[in-house]
Amino acid sequence: MTILKAGADAGNNALKLWVKDKEPVLIPTVYSLYMGDTAEVMDMDDIAEDELLANIDVTINSKALSFNGQRYIIGEKVLSDNLSGIELEKKSDKSKDEIPVIVTFAGLAIEAIKDNFNKDSIEVTYDLSVALPVGTITQESSKRHAERFMGTHEVIFHHPSGRNVTVTIKIVYCKCLPEGAAAAWGVVYDENGKLSERKVEVGNSIMKVDFHNKTLLHFDIGSGTTEIVVTEGVKYNPHLSEGLNYGVKQTINEIIKIWNRKNPRKSIDSMAEFNEIYFDTEHPRHNDLVTESKTGLLQLSQQISSSIINKIDDLKDDPYVFIYGGGAAILKDYLQQILKQKDRMTNVTFLNQPMYVNARGLLVYTCSPRYEQQKEKELGTAANGPKSK
Repeated sequence: MTILKAGADAGNNALKLWVKDKEPVLIPTVYSLYMGDTAEVMDMDDIAEDELLANIDVTINSKALSFNGQRYIIGEKVLSDNLSGIELEKKSDKSKDEIPVIVTFAGLAIEAIKDNFNKDSIEVTYDLSVALPVGTITQESSKRHAERFMGTHEVIFHHPSGRNVTVTIKIVYCKCLPEGAAAAWGVVYDENGKLSERKVEVGNSIMKVDFHNKTLLHFDIGSGTTEIVVTEGVKYNPHLSEGLNYGVKQTINEIIKIWNRKNPRKSIDSMAEFNEIYFDTEHPRHNDLVTESKTGLLQLSQQISSSIINKIDDLKDDPYVFIYGGGAAILKDYLQQILKQKDRMTNVTFLNQPMYVNARGLLVYTCSPRYEQQKEKELGTAANGPKSK
C-alpha cells in the first residue's frame, strides 16, 4: 500500500496543501452550499485537469462533519460564480470548526484526481500533519483536531458533464503541531531529512550555515493570528513562544468596509475576494485597492513590528529571525522599511513562498523519523509495515 505524505495548513484565508513530490496548492477557505443550478446545464464537458482547483464542486461524507452528504462549492468557484460564501470567523476555534476539515478533504481529493484523471473511482491513502495557533493549542485540542482527519472519508467530485468521481480517502495517521513550530521543520530540513543550508552574513563575509542547533525566532503572520515562536532547531520552546490574537484579517475587514462604502457597485464580499484582487496585479481594481489599503496596512505593520523588535531584543545575541505567513506576503515591504529604519534587520529573513512555509514544514515533519516514531507509538504500526509486536 502506497502512503502519500502531506502537510495541510488550513488558515483563515486559505488552505495551503503540500503533498510530497508535488507542487503546493492553495484553496481559498470559503465555501457555499450547493442549492442547484438556476438554469439547465446543457452539453457541458468535464473540468480540465489543470482547472480542477478553480472548479471545486464536491459532496463529502465523513465522521468529522455534522452533516453528511452535503454538497459544497469551495474556493475560487465561490468567487467566480458570485456565490454567498461562508468563511471562518475572526475568533474561530479551528480545532472545532468544520471549514478546515471540509477544505482539506477537498484538496486531498483533488490531488488524487490529478493522478487518476480518467478514473471514476479512486482510493488514496495519506499520512498527514496539520496545525493550530500557538495561542489556542493544547494537548487536548491538538489530539481532537488530528483525530478528526484520521480514518476513511468519501469525496465525490461533480463534473458539469454529469460525471461523478468518487475519491475514498484513508488517512492512516495525523499529527497536529503548533503553527510556527511546524515551519521550523521546513527551515532546518528538506523532505528527505537532509539539513538545509542558508546563506547568512558573518562580519563582511557571506557563508552557508544549517540551523539544526541554532536559536530560531519565527514570526508567522496569519489572517486571524500571529505566532511568535522560538525553536532550538526544530525543538519547540513553549515558554518563550506566544500567540497574538490578531493577524491581517481584522485590518482587511476594515479596509473592505471603507472600500464598499466608497464603491458600492464594486463591493468586495469576502477575504478571498480581497486577496484575489490584491495579489493579482492585472486585476482591473488592483491599483485602486492597493492605494486604499496603504494606511491600514502601514498601521498594522507598525503594530506587528513593535512585537518583532521587542522579541528580538528579549532574546539578545541576534537570533536567526524568519518572517512568513499570508500576512507577511501583504506586509513585507512595510515591515522591511520599519525594521531597517530601526536597525533590526540583522539575521532577519523574509522567507520565499511565505504562504506555504507552514505547509512545507508540516510536510517535512510528516516525512521525518520523528513522525514515524509518534505513529508507531500511537497506532502500533510502522509506515508501510505490519503491526508491531
